[in-house]
Amino acid sequence: KRLPVSAVAPMTGGWGALGALVGLLVGLHFKLDALAGWISLLVCVAVPMWIKEWRGCGPPIEGRTVTPLVALAGVSVVTSMLLASMQLQVLFGGEKGQSVSIFMLPVLFVGALMAMFALIRPGLLSPTIPACGRLLLALFGRAHHCPGDVLSLMGWIVKAVFLPLMLAWSLVWMASADEVWSGRSWMAMFTAALALLYAIDTAFATVGYLSTSEKINGQIRSVDRTLLGWLSALACYPPLSVLVLDTWLVYKTGAVWTAWFSTNAALAWIWGGSILLLTGIYTWATVAFGPRFSNLTNRGIITSGPYRWGKHPAYLCKNLSWWLIFVPFLGNETTLDAVLHCLALLGVNAIYAIRAWTEERHLRSDPEYRAYAEWIAQNGWIAKARQLLLGRAIAGRGHDGA
Repeated sequence: KRLPVSAVAPMTGGWGALGALVGLLVGLHFKLDALAGWISLLVCVAVPMWIKEWRGCGPPIEGRTVTPLVALAGVSVVTSMLLASMQLQVLFGGEKGQSVSIFMLPVLFVGALMAMFALIRPGLLSPTIPACGRLLLALFGRAHHCPGDVLSLMGWIVKAVFLPLMLAWSLVWMASADEVWSGRSWMAMFTAALALLYAIDTAFATVGYLSTSEKINGQIRSVDRTLLGWLSALACYPPLSVLVLDTWLVYKTGAVWTAWFSTNAALAWIWGGSILLLTGIYTWATVAFGPRFSNLTNRGIITSGPYRWGKHPAYLCKNLSWWLIFVPFLGNETTLDAVLHCLALLGVNAIYAIRAWTEERHLRSDPEYRAYAEWIAQNGWIAKARQLLLGRAIAGRGHDGA
């Protein structure tokens, strides 16, 4: 069997990643503050992927047709406004420059929204708002609804829950990177690199929640409707995570992993590099979704990027990186404390394992996912490792027999 074709072409995420690099370089070159740099990152991530995924001309809208050329013109206007804001900030400098930049940001934000709605047709809203309205009226016996109305409402609930979180986290990570970027120590460089990876990850997630349009084939096809699926996902995000991860499953001891390597810089680079490698693969997994990232939904099966070797590379790498970052076995007064902290982190790992299982259960209704799962079972990294170990065991028995 051959690997099923990914719902998002690898080049789509590649263009988005290139846009992210451009956005970060623009922010660095013009010495933008965190907010302006964050907007630059979001615009530069979204625009290349939207253009790449555009499927021809849109339908007539108020007597006219929105074409990629019109959308590109809108994006150009936004980009010009961004550059003008940067130039004014550099020109005036100091507090006056920041005031000019702050004044331009609302204008830029409105322009970005106009460009988004030019590129992604009003179908982003128009079919779903009436559908949600019909569903609400149906609750009072005033109208009839169809299964598509339920899907639309659940899709909006997913957006309402996760989009604000991704927007906030992306800005926070951008600000964190900006805060330590000027540092010259290797720890400052490590912290800035880690923050930038998470900023890119959450920027792609933000674009994903904004891109549920059939014009880029990013519409929501189904939503997980199980209680376990929703609870396991929400347990990893505020406000529920404050109770689950910060009250019940407390695994952070306050110990710094660098304390292990205070006298050995080489080992510190290896440990820190391992954390960045795992986080890089985690971010790569989000990039592979292009403009279709979303929790609890099916918007097409992704088989490219790290999903070429396994079904849950993001969860695996994120959880492994936490063991290296938070080192729950360090900074404990007693052995029992160390065991309890390790058990707590294992509990967090278990939540993500449940998330993975519920996601698979939801996606199994899609024949494309079943074909992908069968291929991974035979060709994924676990299957390859099993084949390698089995081959060595057979070779060892043959050697003993000889």
